[in-house]
Amino acid sequence: MSTEEILVCVSDDIGIRTWLERSLQGAWPVEFVGSSDLSRITRLVSATGTGVVMVSADENDPGKALRIISALTKADEDLVVVSVVRRVAQDFLLQSMRAGARDCFVASSDGEELRRRIIEFRSGTSSVRQRSESVHEDKIVLVTSASPVVDTRFFAQNLTFATNYYHPEARVLGLDTMADDRHAFYLDSNNRLTLENLLRNPDSLDASLIETALEEYLPNLRFLSGQLPTLSEGEELNTDLFIVMRQLASLFDRIIVNVDPAVADFWVNTVGLNARDLVMLIHPVVEQAHEARRRLDSWQECLPSSCAQSFLLDGFEGGRGVPSMAELERAVGIKALGALPLDWTNRLSAINAGIPLHQVPGRSNYQRELLKVLKRYEADRIQDVA
Repeated sequence: MSTEEILVCVSDDIGIRTWLERSLQGAWPVEFVGSSDLSRITRLVSATGTGVVMVSADENDPGKALRIISALTKADEDLVVVSVVRRVAQDFLLQSMRAGARDCFVASSDGEELRRRIIEFRSGTSSVRQRSESVHEDKIVLVTSASPVVDTRFFAQNLTFATNYYHPEARVLGLDTMADDRHAFYLDSNNRLTLENLLRNPDSLDASLIETALEEYLPNLRFLSGQLPTLSEGEELNTDLFIVMRQLASLFDRIIVNVDPAVADFWVNTVGLNARDLVMLIHPVVEQAHEARRRLDSWQECLPSSCAQSFLLDGFEGGRGVPSMAELERAVGIKALGALPLDWTNRLSAINAGIPLHQVPGRSNYQRELLKVLKRYEADRIQDVA
């Protein structure tokens, strides 16, 4: 039995699960998943390759089901999502259709009719899904660290500029999860929009909003402040972030995200399946190398097999007592992208002036080594595509 025949049901209701299994009469296997973790739901949908997902609604909290339906349909417009309820409520029925549901199943309804509708849905989606998946391209690059003392913002900022330089026709977005509403990375920001604004009103996000509310720093290059509200909002924030990042991916060709290590688990769990690259920055410290490996190992189920993973040494000067590149590669478990010297003087010149490093007068050792790393990164990605 192929994975294309599997159905997915999102439900916390044992009664609905039992009814569904009984009504299907073994016609298709069903994978059940709870509604508490959107990332787990999306990983299951991706792993099964299913074309039909059923989402049950809790009468006491129907909004949760609506958020899941919206997230799934925005992530894959060819996916058939169906709501499941114990009793018909006209208001919920209309809202679920607006969120993207194709139909609504009522628990305790006729099993034969249920099976007929699923056959219709599956026959109309299989070929379309195969075509859409064949042209899908992940666009998100995640830059993070094993320790908060490592400055990932500076490298992510320079990687964003380099991406714009090497791909001038591509629409590039740099998103900084450490930035407030007045900054993006180490640059001053005149934007009237932040990621938090989008999370509060995801339906407003479209090309016209991007053009009017996000300043174009260079042709086809924009930045977005991405500091999240408190993570105590938990599941709702997970769902909303997933929706917004998928929408941004439809508006940009490449998104470079500087991920604060404090929220890295949350970000990778939420958007990791859409990551094309993950770059881990560490200092040449054995403890950081071990922590990097621990984090990377814990993220593997959240990242696609196509995601290129590498680490970058920052503040590497060599000398006695400093682990070699080969030793650190073995400790981290993935290949190194390169090494950058400490050179705080030139870094601080760019940071305090609020300008890109390439606009700082003169050419420092740090700039030369950074250029080598960025060229190597770009060459590796071209080779991966080829």
